[in-house]
Amino acid sequence: MKRTQKYSKACQVLKVPHQTQEELYAELNRLGWYWQAAKKEWERDDTPAKEATKLIRVRVWAAREIVENAADLFVENAEDMGLKLLERSNLYPCRPPNQLESRIYLTFEDLENE
Repeated sequence: MKRTQKYSKACQVLKVPHQTQEELYAELNRLGWYWQAAKKEWERDDTPAKEATKLIRVRVWAAREIVENAADLFVENAEDMGLKLLERSNLYPCRPPNQLESRIYLTFEDLENE
């Protein structure tokens, strides 16, 4: 395993056997610890969890000539699965060097799990 600063500090915070860095990070997250990249520190946050959103947000990113069709296909399949389309963004072209690609943002509501 690579001895990154994140990993080294994770080992200091939580001394448990682990096979991978991801395994250690997942256990830290489960215990309320989160990596603050700007500070390069693990911090604990005991704030009670808010209720999860009922929204599902999707970014469709593809070559600009197929992104509209890809978004249409995704909407059709999502609606067949019981999701309600709330919002569909305009087409956003990507900046160079990805200028031949575009994005569309979709927002759905899960009607079956209300």
